[in-house]
Amino acid sequence: MKAEAFCRWVDTINEKVGRAASMLLIPLVIIVMLEVVLRYFFDRPTIWAWDVNIQLAGALILLAGGYTLLYKRHVIIDVVVGHFSPRARAITDLVTSPVFFIGYGVLLWLAIDEARYSVQIRELYSSVWSPPMYYFKVVMAVGFFLLLIQGVVKFIRDLSMATSSEARSKS
Repeated sequence: MKAEAFCRWVDTINEKVGRAASMLLIPLVIIVMLEVVLRYFFDRPTIWAWDVNIQLAGALILLAGGYTLLYKRHVIIDVVVGHFSPRARAITDLVTSPVFFIGYGVLLWLAIDEARYSVQIRELYSSVWSPPMYYFKVVMAVGFFLLLIQGVVKFIRDLSMATSSEARSKS
């Protein structure tokens, strides 16, 4: 019962963060449109639009990772597993999950270390405008964490599917 409560809690967090992150598309599109108009119609490009767009797009991608996994929208090789039963697919995902956990565990560890250092030195972008970079590095660590805990939820559910007697009888 505690495992399912944890799973629902993680699902809720990733749902809310994913929906909030999707709102980053609005300023991203507005800034791109503004930059195009200023650059090509008025010959007055900004010095900040590129830096802001990189941070907004990066934050959107990173914060939506857990949401994407929640709704099973990451790229998969359907040619291989598309015809598997749910139980066989769960077993395949369990077998390949160490790659996910090791990969994202290392990424999270490095991102946390990088974010800590970036905040400590108040790191700035190396551009003319020089906006703070440490905010983005913290968002990166949060995004990797959210994806990793959604991966734990997927692992729990795959394990349940692979070991349930109901799924075995349908296979």
